[in-house]
Amino acid sequence: MKLKNLRKVAIIGMGFMGGSLGAILLKKKICREVIGIGRNIKKLKIALQKKSATFITTDLKNGLKDVDIVVISLPVNLIPAAFMKIKPYIGRDTVVTDMGSVKGIIVEKISKIDSNKNFIGSHPMVGSEKSGIKNIIPEIFINGTCIVTPHKNSDKRKLKIIENFWQQTGMRIVKMDAKSHDKYISRISHFPHIVSFVLTNMAATIIEKKKEIIGRGFKDITRIAASDEEIWADIFIANKNEILKDIDIAIEELDALSQMIYLNKERELKNYILNAKKLRRRI
Repeated sequence: MKLKNLRKVAIIGMGFMGGSLGAILLKKKICREVIGIGRNIKKLKIALQKKSATFITTDLKNGLKDVDIVVISLPVNLIPAAFMKIKPYIGRDTVVTDMGSVKGIIVEKISKIDSNKNFIGSHPMVGSEKSGIKNIIPEIFINGTCIVTPHKNSDKRKLKIIENFWQQTGMRIVKMDAKSHDKYISRISHFPHIVSFVLTNMAATIIEKKKEIIGRGFKDITRIAASDEEIWADIFIANKNEILKDIDIAIEELDALSQMIYLNKERELKNYILNAKKLRRRI
């Protein structure tokens, strides 16, 4: 299957990410049909209204008939089980991918049961603190980065199809192994969410009693604290080994910073802040 002949894409899970993907696929005419698959027919009907799908169903067998690509847009802990459920209904040439924020556990489990090498792991590095099909942003993929995490035995043809698929939505492609992905993404995505949650909870009394004094800086750094609790609790547990390492490193950094402040080491403090400033400017 050449991407220019892409006819039918099925998306399992029509929440914010799945709905946004379906909408950009149809808006840019990347495929002819988008099949929205889920358990809640009311939410699926919203996907039709939002033009995120051309057909909706709660039936896997019906929804997966003759599809070219399947995108599993579910919480990380549900993705391997979802792959197992769809296996009987997909062909040898069907390409399956996901949008999970943790890759190691997904690739490890699926590679053991993926006899036809249908699966290629993906992680579009885009999102929002908002959730649900009602809040979709089709353009969120444009100019974003998608990390693709092939397994050592992945089908090269299917890998190329998935790379082209995400590129058509407007994304840049970065390839890496699942272990490296989880290490890097813990540092630049998962741990920052922890910091935002911690800082917001630390300020609970101020938020409840003196929120009028809260400025833009606090609002900026805590924006992602409004993220979905189900999704993020799942991510933290799925990538706990890397996240716990980062928490330990952060404690060491805070201890060092605390000592600089306690001992009035102004020059060291300035250098620490300056180093962060220089690094930030490189992003």
